[in-house]
Amino acid sequence: MDATAGDKATTLDVYARAFVPQSLRQVNLVPANVVLSLPTQGFDYQAYVQTFAGTNWLPAADLLPLERGGTGNNSPIGNVRGSSSSPPKTDARTGVTDQDALPPRTLGPDSYHEFFQAALIQEGNALLQECEDHALYRVPITWAWNDSRPFMFILHVPGLRESNFRIEIGDIVQLRQLRFDQQWNVICGSMVRDQQGKTITAPFHIDTQHNSVVWGIDRREETLRLRIEGLHFGSMLFNVRFTVQAERVRAIYTGVITAQRALNAGPNANWMRSILFPEDGDGYYQKSLNRRNIDLEFRDPLLNYEQSRAINTVLSEKYGPVPYVISGPPGTGKTKTIVELALQLIHRNEATHLLICAPSDPAADTLVRRLSAHLNPPQLLRVNAASRSFPEVSDMILPYCYVEDGIFSLPSFAQLMKCKALVTTCDDANILLQARVSNRDLFALESNLHNAMHPEAAKHHPKLHWTGLLMDEAAQATEPEALIPITVMTPPAAVEEEDWPLFVMAGDQHQLGPRTASKTPAMQTSLFERLLDRPFYRDHLLARSKWSGGVVRPLTQAMLPILRPAFANLIRNYRSHPSILAMPSSLFYHDTLEPEATDIRSLLSWPGWKGRGWPVLFVRNTAADEIEQEGGGWYNLQEAKIACEYAKSVVQACLVQPSEICIMSPFQAQVKVLRRIARTDFAMPGFNIGPLEAFQGLESRLVIICTTRTRDRFIDQDIARGLGVIHEPKRFNVALTRAKEGLIVIGNSDVLVKDDNWAAWLGFCHRNGLCEDELDRLRSYEGGGNAYERSRLEKQLILAEDADNEVHATANGVRKLGFANNLDDALWRSGIAAEQLVRQESGDAVSEL
Repeated sequence: MDATAGDKATTLDVYARAFVPQSLRQVNLVPANVVLSLPTQGFDYQAYVQTFAGTNWLPAADLLPLERGGTGNNSPIGNVRGSSSSPPKTDARTGVTDQDALPPRTLGPDSYHEFFQAALIQEGNALLQECEDHALYRVPITWAWNDSRPFMFILHVPGLRESNFRIEIGDIVQLRQLRFDQQWNVICGSMVRDQQGKTITAPFHIDTQHNSVVWGIDRREETLRLRIEGLHFGSMLFNVRFTVQAERVRAIYTGVITAQRALNAGPNANWMRSILFPEDGDGYYQKSLNRRNIDLEFRDPLLNYEQSRAINTVLSEKYGPVPYVISGPPGTGKTKTIVELALQLIHRNEATHLLICAPSDPAADTLVRRLSAHLNPPQLLRVNAASRSFPEVSDMILPYCYVEDGIFSLPSFAQLMKCKALVTTCDDANILLQARVSNRDLFALESNLHNAMHPEAAKHHPKLHWTGLLMDEAAQATEPEALIPITVMTPPAAVEEEDWPLFVMAGDQHQLGPRTASKTPAMQTSLFERLLDRPFYRDHLLARSKWSGGVVRPLTQAMLPILRPAFANLIRNYRSHPSILAMPSSLFYHDTLEPEATDIRSLLSWPGWKGRGWPVLFVRNTAADEIEQEGGGWYNLQEAKIACEYAKSVVQACLVQPSEICIMSPFQAQVKVLRRIARTDFAMPGFNIGPLEAFQGLESRLVIICTTRTRDRFIDQDIARGLGVIHEPKRFNVALTRAKEGLIVIGNSDVLVKDDNWAAWLGFCHRNGLCEDELDRLRSYEGGGNAYERSRLEKQLILAEDADNEVHATANGVRKLGFANNLDDALWRSGIAAEQLVRQESGDAVSEL
């Protein structure tokens, strides 16, 4: 329906769930007899530990039992144990509930546990609310007749394919089987009606709650396979409630407590402090200029200078016992750098054992895929949770996984110790903690055994087993999640600094961050982003923010001595056409990105481009957005038709295949409309259509962005829920930077211009005539502080066009785009050939990136 105007519009919750009758809600609240179902097979950690160590040789497990969790505000663990009860009332903007204690205002070594305990309580409450929001009422469950396992049933869960709502094998799903009277009115509790319609009170509870267990997940078909024991075939209509699994929260909370204990250990055991709160005193000073040449034999011959320099710096270990941070904007090769670094570390020292993590299973699988070209299964191991579904794991990844009794597991202790690169997710690094193979546990095991066997000898201090932690896509992990693999790496206090493990992170804090249920900044700010905002990184003279006009700042003799930078700034984009890259580079990366992509000109012949003919187009749409009645968000029929028309036009020009076109929207309701219209009205089912979040890390030859929102009345509610692309800079950046050869944006400029980032992008389109609508080509965009500022790449594109695309060589081997006006020559000194500038001699100066 069309949202109505008026004063009530500002208070109307357009995301409210569809109305659920009180009679159905009441069913979930009355007492019921609980029937349990057989859980899925899990990994027996205690039995595994017994295969290589007795309890006498290991300290007590540093895990938090659920019964110690408490309830309410005392513990995040206790907070989620009541997942079957109604969640507390939560403010949508802050994630703070009426039961929450606010965290300390500042995060520091002394307040670390207190800060994140409060944040995790807020997250737990938000998770409970999320379960409530996803509850299903009066839905059918069918018998899985083709499943040979007993008690198997199928539940359809709308939106399971793309929902951020977390469901895994082994989760408990609470079911209330509905009962009806002869008039099909829902009845519950001990109340029943006889044939004459009179109410009768039974002397016992009639209702039953089945705690079913998820035994299978099919996201494509959006179904769960549930084991439901003791089910009587009645109406087969159910109320469905999902639950928060306390074990997940316990792993994260244990990491927070472990970190606080390490921080409290004193100045002689400050590895954790230098990792979480690095200071200038932790760094090493550089007193001479870097060597011009990098004397390494790289496995990947296509590494660029910045990637090579970063790897060389980490291998030299001359920057201090602090995290080495690789800042990699879209398409700059972050994962490529991490993979090469891992291979170099393994090749350099046979005692190297790396833990390589990413926040998600797909990102971890990508790392395995890249490493598998150089490492064999005994050297490379992909560790998965026992709850991971086998259909989610490709045939290429499976040989690097260990499977036992039909579930993902750990290999024998001896085989695990031989592994050179263990890849897992940040969450699943908890498997190593429970299996007692963290650095602290292995150190204690070896030293205790040696000292018991050789009491006459001096105390034995073994080398650490895990020598390094590499974390890819680190900006997508919450800080408590990142603490899990960090806890695996944490050395005992007895280990000297020269033997501490290294920690390298790669990510981009300007793309989508951690996916959280709450909106509290403590959870939505990754460790990666927080570290880069510390003075140790932010204020360094070679930080990206210190570059003037996007030009690489070289290290000179006059700058010495200087803290050797514990960071690398990747600047070369191998994905996008310069016109697509121009504004993201300017708005988010201090105008530092260099377009290095090849084969990006094949769409320039499409006749739909305007103005200068660059492959960027803004299409004006003022048709009203509409709200889906089921609370699924906004959709815009006219916008969907426009998007499909443009996509079909490019396909009919024989320039791309339908599968090479991505059409995205920030609203799930619009995604459904786009898919329906593409399939039925345009006979183009091959278009790659999905929500914006699904495309992070991916790329397409042509990207069509449907902003959907054409009125500003409900933007505040969008922002409160992290939806839309207006006043959402990270989502805006991700959307624009997926395109390789062509970008089309559909929206209402009158609404978009109220966002400074959109105003700047629209100003770019206006200046260069890249608008379909004449009104947008003629108007000027005010309001954006940088709406009138030309970026370095934009200027280079104009100069190249004005000079008929002739590129002239200059002195010292630095190429410069030709131009036919009097603009200052110094502005173009980095240009497309930044590598030549980096390598340019200034005495013996070489830039350290």
